[in-house]
Amino acid sequence: MEEANELLGYLKAHHISQQKVAEVIGRSISSTNRKINHHSDFTQSEIHQLYYELKIPLEILI
Repeated sequence: MEEANELLGYLKAHHISQQKVAEVIGRSISSTNRKINHHSDFTQSEIHQLYYELKIPLEILI
């Protein structure tokens, strides 16, 4: 069974596009998609930006 992706669900529920996330953290869409899908990790700085600029809860980002 595949683990639920809370971040992806949050983004969809709040109508936040992966493009917007990419713009906020200054990454490509491809790189951002890998981070959202747990293939690589968000940096501390990226987590900070997403929390303060898009109001994404820390418990979802960490």
